Amino acid sequence: MKMNPWTLSVLLLLAGPLGADPGWHVEYPDSFCMVEGSTATIPCSFTHPAGQRVERVVWCPNHEICQDPTPNVYDSSNVWDDSRFLYLGDRVRNCTLKIIKTVKQDAATYRFRLETNGDKYTGQKGVRVNVTNGEVVKVRSSVTDNVLKEGGQVTLTCTSACSFHQLKVHWYRHGHALPETGPALHLSCLTNDDTGNYTCSLDSSGQKTSAPWSLVVVEDEDGEVVKVRSSVTDNVVKEGGQVTLTCTSNCSFHRLDVHWYRNGHALSDTGPALHLSNLTNNNTGNYTCSLDSSGRKTSAPWCLVVLEDEEKSGWRVTVSVVSVLSAVILLLLAGLVFTKRRHAQKKASEVKNTSEQEVDRKQEAVEASEEVSYSTVHFKRNSSRSAPGPEHEIVYSEVVR
Repeated sequence: MKMNPWTLSVLLLLAGPLGADPGWHVEYPDSFCMVEGSTATIPCSFTHPAGQRVERVVWCPNHEICQDPTPNVYDSSNVWDDSRFLYLGDRVRNCTLKIIKTVKQDAATYRFRLETNGDKYTGQKGVRVNVTNGEVVKVRSSVTDNVLKEGGQVTLTCTSACSFHQLKVHWYRHGHALPETGPALHLSCLTNDDTGNYTCSLDSSGQKTSAPWSLVVVEDEDGEVVKVRSSVTDNVVKEGGQVTLTCTSNCSFHRLDVHWYRNGHALSDTGPALHLSNLTNNNTGNYTCSLDSSGRKTSAPWCLVVLEDEEKSGWRVTVSVVSVLSAVILLLLAGLVFTKRRHAQKKASEVKNTSEQEVDRKQEAVEASEEVSYSTVHFKRNSSRSAPGPEHEIVYSEVVR
């Protein structure tokens, strides 16, 4: 079809600087395969000249420049709340588009357009989206036999008429949804719990679901699946020492919960390694590990014996002897102090009694001296023996009371 120069100029003007400025660019895959009813994400990125601000972004089907009045599946200036087309990008570099519950009418060539405060640009290459009915969805296995031994591994892949690199795949075991998503399901370190019928679906409703693939996990009769290994060669460790116990198996533990036990009692520690430090006699016991809380897959016990450190023991004996001697000396000192105090109290009591007796004697003497005493009475008479007369005198020399 021939196009006159005027029409071509108008289209180039509407489309923006199509490649004229290397600062303009939109990058997305050439084609994209989707299964009807599934949800897929179309990756997209863009650039624009520096100094310009993006004001509007648009996704449109089957149009060269996404210019109005072209129908759009997404327009940042007119967002539809119930649209199946979800814009996951931004106005900086990302223009990713998500299509939810694809229908056959979604098959088209989609283009991205951005408008800045200075110009506008549409990624002309576009991305071709093909929609298939997805009737043939299968589960393929990395092994030829569906019977595997415990500890083995297998990878299941969900396949269809087109690539799943951008499709959201759901996995089920016995019809119950698994947390894993994506086209491949990796199962490692298999146990009996992994036995079951596996299916995959291209949407969460399960409408596009594969036929079941049966996995049977049997017990490994060749030997132990789970073992406890120690960081020390001898299971006898001195007090204060340390040891690391590791739960090992013939497969990785990255997706398993490891439980630890001492003498059959569950420990709070979980994980493939158990670190025991500053050991005491309380750590002595038989240690086992299990791959599940039920304890069905439990290792043989590993015995740990914690012995008393002889140097520390001798030091404790010395301390004990010194403590006893110190206690005896303190008791002797206390007894000596008590005896001296008793002796001093007894002596003080004797002195007090003696003083009281002396005071009593003095008191008795004072009371006795208070009685009347007549010391001497002298009678003086005239030498002549004449009759008594007035001249005769009686001399009282002293009367003492």
